[in-house]
Amino acid sequence: MKINYRHRLFFYFFAVITVYTIMVIAYQQIREREYKKEKLMENLNVYSQLIERHGNRELFPPLLRITVIDKGGRVLYDNDADTTKGVLPNHFDRPEIAQAAETGKGWSIRHSETLGKSLLYYARATPDGYIRVALPYGYEAKEMLQPDKTFLAYVLVLFVISLILLWLVARRFGYDMERLKARIIAQQTAKAALKSEMTSAISHELRTPVSAIRGYTETLLDADMPEEKRKLFIERTHASAVRLSELLRDISLLTKIEEYDEAFNKEDIDINGIVAKVLEEFDRQITVNSIKVAVNIPEGVKVPGNYTLLYSIFRNLTENAVKYAGKWITLQYNLVRSDDKFYYFEVCDSGPGVKGKDLDRIFERFYRGENSGRSREDGGSGLGLAIVRHAVLKHGGTISASDNPGGGLRISFSLHK
Repeated sequence: MKINYRHRLFFYFFAVITVYTIMVIAYQQIREREYKKEKLMENLNVYSQLIERHGNRELFPPLLRITVIDKGGRVLYDNDADTTKGVLPNHFDRPEIAQAAETGKGWSIRHSETLGKSLLYYARATPDGYIRVALPYGYEAKEMLQPDKTFLAYVLVLFVISLILLWLVARRFGYDMERLKARIIAQQTAKAALKSEMTSAISHELRTPVSAIRGYTETLLDADMPEEKRKLFIERTHASAVRLSELLRDISLLTKIEEYDEAFNKEDIDINGIVAKVLEEFDRQITVNSIKVAVNIPEGVKVPGNYTLLYSIFRNLTENAVKYAGKWITLQYNLVRSDDKFYYFEVCDSGPGVKGKDLDRIFERFYRGENSGRSREDGGSGLGLAIVRHAVLKHGGTISASDNPGGGLRISFSLHK
């Protein structure tokens, strides 16, 4: 039978609390017994001192046995034995007398051969020998040496209460652990499914440029052809190779994003500097397509993060607009607003835009909308906006797509300050 988390946790803590409780009770019982023994010995010691000074039998409890012994162990007086009829056995080997001879005082609980019953003995050394007093070790004496049961009852009540509280805590913790386990299993299952889907999609996307390169190069090698057609095939081979290179680059970046904390360093990044670098990279395409660029981001706006990821955000959004928004458009980079925690940016164009049903899916890996202008022949990896989304999320922000007022696509995202 498999024990669940809450039962296992409860048994672990039950064992710990039980051992701890037993140790506390045992220690308290031993200490209290020692304390009561010392108090009883003090009382008997007082009796022995009074006997030494006064010797008045009427001052003492009626059950108290008094014995006077010389230094050699011979009994000189015993109020419970007739010493006139014979000599009592030498008492020097009695445990309490032996202790008193060594340390000045001694005690023992043992059976008396003279009286035929158990006694509690206490002996004290004197200049002339030893004075020994004894009480019958019956119910009263035993009770005097027994620890108080109030503390024991108190500890046991606390023990029961602790077990009840422990069970409630263990049950709650067990439920949380089971939910966490289920969540982890679900995440692992989803991750495995996503990985399988990603692997399948990558394999499919790689097959297209690889097949094109192979087909064009085999044609170029197998037969003579006009120079114009040869040049066309070489250009198409080059375009497929570029697309393959971009696909591999984006796959590598997307993999690194998922390992962001380990693979990337953080620093304060100037956003205007990144936008300027991106525009410099796409200067030729912007000029050829007659694209008007407007950067509405104040100087000095910096975001703590990773340069590679932040660059990939603005680069992929720019590439998406340059490739698919068409010619004679306006491309804007805006800082919409900021608060104590976030900067809120927009990158928007005045192109044909994206249909509403595709807006919620454009951040999916390899997704191409029906009217987005995207096709495998146009190049691109199909991972650009997926990379943008992951990079924004890694910087603590959110991202969304919407129609740009006046036409076109608007990508809105926030970056943590």
